[in-house]
Parts: sequence; structure tokens; C-alpha cells
Amino acid sequence: MAKKGKHTAQEPADQEGKSKTLLQRLRVLLIVAVVVLVVAGLTAMEDGTHLAALRRWLMYGESSSTQDFHVYTADSDNRYGQLGTGLLVAGPNTIQFFRDSGDAVYDVPVKMKNPQLSVGQRQAVVCDVGGDTLYVLDPLGVRRTMNTDRGLCYYSARLNSSDYLAVTEQKNGYKATVSVYNSSGEPVFHFDSYDNYISDAVVSADCRSVVAVSLESQSGVFASKLLVYDLESAQLVSSRLIRDGLVMDFTCSQDRVLCLCDKRFVAAGLDGQILLDQAYGNLYLHDYALNGDGFCALLLGRYQSGNICTLTTYDAGGAQLAKMELTEEVLDISAAGDYLAVLYDDALVIYTRDLQEYARLAETNYAGQIQMEPDGTVLMISGASAWRFLP
Repeated sequence: MAKKGKHTAQEPADQEGKSKTLLQRLRVLLIVAVVVLVVAGLTAMEDGTHLAALRRWLMYGESSSTQDFHVYTADSDNRYGQLGTGLLVAGPNTIQFFRDSGDAVYDVPVKMKNPQLSVGQRQAVVCDVGGDTLYVLDPLGVRRTMNTDRGLCYYSARLNSSDYLAVTEQKNGYKATVSVYNSSGEPVFHFDSYDNYISDAVVSADCRSVVAVSLESQSGVFASKLLVYDLESAQLVSSRLIRDGLVMDFTCSQDRVLCLCDKRFVAAGLDGQILLDQAYGNLYLHDYALNGDGFCALLLGRYQSGNICTLTTYDAGGAQLAKMELTEEVLDISAAGDYLAVLYDDALVIYTRDLQEYARLAETNYAGQIQMEPDGTVLMISGASAWRFLP
């Protein structure tokens, strides 16, 4: 009986503990539910612009302002990219990475003639195009260095959004070779080209395919061919010739390939289907931005130099979204997320993909380049310093 009485006396305390635990769980569930509802509501409002504003506030605090960023080694051949919230600057003589506060994390001495920079999710690659060295980096430093065989060179090195690296280079006995490495640096694909010179390659967003660009000749005219290989089987699954056009830059957006050529703009599916083939005609290509979230932008002008231009946005399928006539001098354009940033001679303007003005900055402090970020912030770049605009 004594044991029973003792046990009975503890039951209220046990019940009280269980009640407290239940209340704590309910509070956690309530908080999670509120957060989910808030995020869902912000996402639905104004195509997610309120959510982007919330992200900027959580990451940077103050809004509608500029933040001093970094001072780096000035060079006209510098290439810039944001790795996390830090700034990566790749030049002929050094690769520098700065924290958001402006403090230098590392400064790697290099010797490159033509640095190319590609930024993925958590990594970046700097390749000396025409040289024999490339560097894979993260915010802590150099992860690994790669070199070609003696006397040979790299053509390109690109990271996708999952840090899969596609490298195109020379190889003895072949016209070119393409290699793909996963985010850990392990090789997952290799292709030696006997017949075609391959100038560039990138891994698709789903990491199932690699898209390569080969140089062709069609009826005495230079052309390009898109070659799509399955990463697992290493088999060619589709190809498509782009007539009368040399691919200068391209990207994979969703299951689409957007190709900027010297004479035309082409959007194609990974199955080889051409979705858009728009020749520039008598217009001149002034600038472009391919990296929007499911959209891109072209700036075409009537004259080789001048301010009269047409800014047009397209979705990943090649359908025109919006068009706007410009009469102001445009120094640079950049796209990311749902936004397109245009740097004019006297102002920075951020537009949505439909070319509706979202934010404006009057004082650009002699910036000559910009980089739009998915959260709606813009990195302003001048000769020897950079800073961030928070709309």
C-alpha cells in the first residue's frame, strides 16, 4: 500500500510535466504555422517581392540604402562574382575574396592572361582561358587547382547551380575534350571529341545532362551545334545546328538552353527542339542578361553606338514578356531571380521581368558594372571598389 500511495502522489506532477511538454509542442507548431502562412502570403503578394524584401531585411537589416563593400586591386581585366554574401574578384595577378564587412579573407597570387569567373551555389571557378590553370574556390580559400597537359590550354570552365563543374580543354590526339565533376570534385563524365572543336559546356540544372557547343561549318558559313549528353550513360541524346550563328555565351535555364550568338538569339529544349530563333537583322547587340529565374533580356540598338535601344525580356521558352524603348545611355544590365537591373549613365533602375520599375537609385558613384542578386539587391562595381544597393 505504501508503494501504491507513493506512486499515486507522483501522478499529478507527471501530468503537469506532460501538460507543459504538450503546450511547448503546441507553441512550436503555432510558430511554424504562422511562419509558413507569412511566407506563403508574402510569396503570393506582388509576385514574391515582399518575400524578397523580408530576406533582404533578415540578411542586411536596413533597407533603401547602400552599404560600403570592398576595396580591391584595380584592373580592367577583373572579373567579379558574389559567393555567398561575399565578393570574389579574379584578376590577372590575384584572386581576392572579401567578407560582407569588406575584410579580405584571402588574396591568392596568380598569373593569368584571360581570367574567366563562374559562380555556382557554394563554389566558384576561375579559369585562365587559353592558359593551363584553373582554380576551384569557396569562401574559405582554394579547394583545388587543376592543370592541363604541358603546352595545352583550357577553353572554358562553368559551374551550374549545384556546383557541378564542366571543363572544356585541349587534348593530344583530339580536337577537344569535355569533363564534368560533381560538387565534391569527383569526375562523373568525360568525352573526347575526334571530329568537332568544342568551345564551351555547362551541366543542366537537374545535373542529368551536359550541354556542349561545337564549332561547325555550314555551306561555307560558320555555325554552332548544341550537343546534349546524358551524364549517366555518356551517350549523345540530342543535337541541333544553329545556322549562321556563333555561340558567344549560353546558359541552361530549367530544361531550356538560351544561346546568345553573334547574329541571333536562340532558345532550345534539351531535346534539340528550337523554341526561338531570332536574328538581330539590321540591329546591333549592345548588351544582354541571361541569368534571370526563367527569363532573360536583350538590349538591341539601331546604331553600333548610341542611346536609342530596345530592351526586351523573354521567358525560358523564348516567348516575349515585355519590350521597352530606351533613349538613355546604358552602361550595364544584369538579371537574377525575378529582377533585371539597368545601370544608366545617371541612375540605377531595378525592373521586374515585365519591365515594371521596382526600385531606383539616383547616385551611382561612378559605377560602371552591376550584378543583380536573386534577393533584389544590386552589387555596384567601380574600378577599385564595390558596394551594395538595398532597395
